[in-house]
Amino acid sequence: MASFVVTVELSEKFREGYFKAIKDAQAGGDFVLPADIAQSRESHNDYLEGLKAEGKLYCAGNFNDFSGALFIFEGVPEEEVHRIMQQEPHSQNGFFTNVEVKEWTHRF
Repeated sequence: MASFVVTVELSEKFREGYFKAIKDAQAGGDFVLPADIAQSRESHNDYLEGLKAEGKLYCAGNFNDFSGALFIFEGVPEEEVHRIMQQEPHSQNGFFTNVEVKEWTHRF
């Protein structure tokens, strides 16, 4: 089976909400995400944990500048990777944009 790398961009709404929560926390307040982002984030984390437990998701994480994120899938057909990303909670809620799937060779 092939491996695939998926890159996504995070929507402006997501970035603005996240940066506001970070700024508030740095100013001594609580880290509080807008309700829609917080709910999506919880579902997103649960979804990814399930994919990891099933052995489909090798790893995932956001870029440090919050411009987007990267996912690596191993042993999953390309059609399924597309389906997985379409069903991903952040995709469903409009927080992922410009989803790009590329076949990848894991050499090391």
